[in-house]
Amino acid sequence: MTERRTPLLEAHAELGAKLTEFAGWDMPLQFSGIVSEHNSVRSSVGVFDVSHLGKLRLEGASAGKALDRAVTADIGALEVGRATYALVLYDDGGCVDDLFVYRLGSHEWLVVPNAANVQEVARALVEAGASPVDEWSRWAILAVQGPGSFETFDRAFPAGGAGELELHSWKGLEVCGDTGFVARTGYTGERGFELYAPSAVAPQAYGALLDAGCAPVGLGARDTLRLEMGYALYGHEISPDINPLEAGLGWAIDWESSFRGREALDGVRESGPARRLFGFLCKERGVPRAGYAVVDEDRTLGEVTSGNYSPTLGTGIALALGPAESTPEAGRAAAVEARGRRIDGVIVKPPFVGKGERTKK
Repeated sequence: MTERRTPLLEAHAELGAKLTEFAGWDMPLQFSGIVSEHNSVRSSVGVFDVSHLGKLRLEGASAGKALDRAVTADIGALEVGRATYALVLYDDGGCVDDLFVYRLGSHEWLVVPNAANVQEVARALVEAGASPVDEWSRWAILAVQGPGSFETFDRAFPAGGAGELELHSWKGLEVCGDTGFVARTGYTGERGFELYAPSAVAPQAYGALLDAGCAPVGLGARDTLRLEMGYALYGHEISPDINPLEAGLGWAIDWESSFRGREALDGVRESGPARRLFGFLCKERGVPRAGYAVVDEDRTLGEVTSGNYSPTLGTGIALALGPAESTPEAGRAAAVEARGRRIDGVIVKPPFVGKGERTKK
């Protein structure tokens, strides 16, 4: 038994989901199959249960200043009704986590980190002077993603007006007789929303989205979707040993803020990152996996951080990290060493598919 349960676990079981343990949660890996679910999101609309994400509420006049010290974004400039992507760093510039911050009120914020890093993020917030409240059990989070997301969401919640939202904004919403909110954020590169539904009414909200036309989608397709967009995943493209500039996340840094790890990151910016991420596209059958070497004829170019089969492209793709001074140029022939054989391919610049909406990474 795992420690935490999504309020939608019974609904997933009724839909025939294949469950997997993830950061102490039983979560759906897939329903009809990863490829078909992936294609549903790219071509139409799907709904993910991402209730395992952390939810830390901060309140009080000093909470905003604490957030400014703890994360890499300019929290002071964040208006009520807006959200921002940010990072939490260690003193040496390595990544504690990446997360979203929602400004709910003048002195109220919701911080949404990855499930496995909630305690470490909470510790960083406390060290910065905040008093985060764990609201993990209060909310279910339903990500509605795909080109048909606007029309589908409006069918499920016709009075919500979600289609009026700008990217990285949110608004309050009546959800099945209770009060929640919906945000224009996501992790797929497609148009869409993340619905924060009170846990008590989450099954009804999930049912309404399915009835409106959403395909149920598991975490397996969520990973292939984010990889096609070149989005970073904690533990792969970012980690305590990989700093944001190596991961290509300099755009998530507010260089006017005095966040933890700023001094170390200033040094990296001045000297240049030691490593850089690049993309690899397979030109023959095979799937690159994390840890595989990317090579040319006579040397190693880097190591795969994330690799998988791309349903959109019909071939294997990967993100890899290698020395900055020898980062291979896009279009260069290369190969991945996979269990005794080489998979030929080419170096590419992510994203692997269309740019989409930059709602996450």
